[in-house]
Amino acid sequence: MTDDEAPQDLGERIRRIAATIAGEVDKRMIVGEEAHSILDTAARSLGATMERWGRNPSLRRLLGGVQRDVLTSPGERVELSASLGVSAKLGTIARFYVDDAVVAEVPIGSGGEVRTVISAPAAGLHRVGVKVCNDKGDVVSDLIGYRLLQVASGRPVVLVHAALFLPRPPDGAQPMASPVEALRALIDEGFELVYFDIHEKNRDALIHEELLHQRLPPSAILVYSAEEEELRSLGVDFVNMFASTAIRRLRAKGVPVTTILTERDEDSEESRAERVTVMAPSTALRRALAGDFELEIEQAAQLLRDRASSNPLDWRLDQTTESRLVHGNWFHAELDNAIARQRLLAAFEEATSTIHIQFYIVRPSDFAERLIVKLIQRARAGVKVRFMVDALYSDQEVLGRLNPLILSLRQEDNIEVLAVSPIESSKQVDISNLKKRDHRKLVIIDGKQAFVSGRNASDEYFLGFDEVPVHDNTRHERIPWLDAHIEVSGPLVREVQQTFMHTWERQGGEAIAPGRDVLPELQPAGSAAGRLVVHRGFTETNGLAMYEAMFDVAEDHVYIVNDFPIVAALERAIHRLLAREVSVKLLVGSATARRDDGTFFPAPLHRTLFEYMVKGKLEPLLLAGVEVYEFVPPASPMIVARGGRIRPYVHAKVVSVDGLVTSIGSANLDATASFWESEANIVVQDAEFASGVEATLQKLIDGSVELDPKSEYWKRERAQRAVVATLWPGTLYS
Repeated sequence: MTDDEAPQDLGERIRRIAATIAGEVDKRMIVGEEAHSILDTAARSLGATMERWGRNPSLRRLLGGVQRDVLTSPGERVELSASLGVSAKLGTIARFYVDDAVVAEVPIGSGGEVRTVISAPAAGLHRVGVKVCNDKGDVVSDLIGYRLLQVASGRPVVLVHAALFLPRPPDGAQPMASPVEALRALIDEGFELVYFDIHEKNRDALIHEELLHQRLPPSAILVYSAEEEELRSLGVDFVNMFASTAIRRLRAKGVPVTTILTERDEDSEESRAERVTVMAPSTALRRALAGDFELEIEQAAQLLRDRASSNPLDWRLDQTTESRLVHGNWFHAELDNAIARQRLLAAFEEATSTIHIQFYIVRPSDFAERLIVKLIQRARAGVKVRFMVDALYSDQEVLGRLNPLILSLRQEDNIEVLAVSPIESSKQVDISNLKKRDHRKLVIIDGKQAFVSGRNASDEYFLGFDEVPVHDNTRHERIPWLDAHIEVSGPLVREVQQTFMHTWERQGGEAIAPGRDVLPELQPAGSAAGRLVVHRGFTETNGLAMYEAMFDVAEDHVYIVNDFPIVAALERAIHRLLAREVSVKLLVGSATARRDDGTFFPAPLHRTLFEYMVKGKLEPLLLAGVEVYEFVPPASPMIVARGGRIRPYVHAKVVSVDGLVTSIGSANLDATASFWESEANIVVQDAEFASGVEATLQKLIDGSVELDPKSEYWKRERAQRAVVATLWPGTLYS
């Protein structure tokens, strides 16, 4: 049978198989209409079983299956993905179907997963399936089950909490009104349904089974699982975070979410901020009887009008990052540590009224000593200094300890010091207090100039590679890192100042009067537009959404500079880039500095283990087609280690897309930055700036070492990477 002749409906295929088996066993036992009825029942039963298998994550990995339901809007790029399981051994091509139409053919590699990116079809519910084919194009295997691609029609969308339909404990509270009746009423009022679940585990298969059992209207099931989002086993409440994240992501795709149907009504600050109505089934029924949904209908229509009048990048960033585009700025990016030091100290010297500083780490070092002296000098000259640090990582107000460097600042009359989230007793030492830290690095001078940075107050961030002597046995800690900051002048500085003031006062600092020396009127300083994206740990995912938005609009190329394990959501976004043939170049370093031949300088064990873990996480991206380079700075007479070159750590956080938009700041692309820590990045939407940054990055890449999975250098550490990947307690613990 050719592929064109193969029946497309799973139930029909199973019915035919059942009919054949029944006929061979005993053709005389079943006759007439009774036979048809029994066989249909068998087909439905077997079909439901196959669908359950296809939705079980473990069985899907073994047997293969389409990965997840998808919700989007017409014309949006949409990723379709499948795990091939044992079927990967049967053929060479994976053929994706939407309904009965072939939409993509993807070569089967060694990874066991395939993905493609298509343009979403017209509004409606579409079935996504995958067949495995041989070199001749003949189908050799069907992956079990299918998934739904739901393309929104433009009607208001209600997210239906799947917990309404799942089995409840005998003593559990029962809903006051029938959820099924509420769903039918909402459909009659013009709503489009989507089911969602936010839970520690992936309950997709259980939800699907209940929808079938209760004969509920079919729609996509969106699952937000802590297990899959790298938040497992931490005992934290992430429901509110993922709820707001889901709404923002869907609206960014043009899906007009207006309502959540859940167990009880809610009119909270969070729901008002998200402009979403949260209601129970009883409220939905009451409002439906009264015809009281004009607000939601107009809200959906307005969202579509606004989206049509915006460019894709602005729309995505506006919807998902709580930021706004500000025009009339001047920006400067600095990746040279020595020049960065000179520019920062010069800015302090030029300050006339206020210096506001926020660091994550203040560590004993020559740079930190110079920083403290310079700030005391400026304070004694009449400049008001406010100095804020993360308590844990600057060892300030942690179990009674004080950082001696910061103590010198506290002794000055014109300097105020504040520790963010101090740990006063051993009772506060838990996973939340250890992970939910403030990772931002900000400097604001006179309210007119700002530095948004990845650099902490220590030598490795502010010493040039030609300023440090390096021999074969130089300790890793002595070797500088590659890092980056961005300088801002113009109206956007006001937002940087305001986020500093907000944190200062929220952490118990004395209120800062908003006078001219703090929030002056700012005139345009240039022609570039940019925005400040702030992620406040575990309340939203603005930093993650920022990177996703930039990746999803890329057409030609993406540069990434970062050396942390990339969080699962951004890994998927990078795979989407590759699927649509966007070039991705990733500049990394070595968590333990290496000599020219790739061997390690002396270093603490945890640095070397971290290096193996990060490189292990990179391997799937390497194999998928990401160009990965290990940074090598220019040769220097100060470096006499064998080979005369070094491969240091890369601490910079830079992403640039298509020579049009660039992000620089404190947010890594890992789970810690995406969920836990507070971060700040500047996104510059200016072609001249982006092109300049990309030229600098390409120059760094040209002098670096391209990682090749087939090279001896890569192969010789494969066993170490495998062991560490097994033992490391998850990328969240980076």
